[in-house]
Amino acid sequence: MALELFEVLERKLDQVLTQYQNLQNENATLMKMLEEQEKALAETREALGKMNKERDMVRQRLDQLLNKLEALGKEK
Repeated sequence: MALELFEVLERKLDQVLTQYQNLQNENATLMKMLEEQEKALAETREALGKMNKERDMVRQRLDQLLNKLEALGKEK
C-alpha cells in the first residue's frame, strides 16, 4: 500500500514538473514575442515622429509660400 502511494505521488510529481517545464517554455516564448512587439512599437513610434516632423516642415513651407502669394496679391 505505501509503495503504491509513493508511485502515485511520483507520477503526480512528474506531471507537475512536466507542466512546470511547459509553462516555463511558454513563458519564454511569450517574453520573446513581447520583446519583438515592443521593438516593433518603438520603430513605429520613431517612424511616426519622423513623419510628424516632415508634415510640420511641409506645413511651414506651404504657409511661407501662401504668405508670399498673399503679399504679391496685395502689391497689385
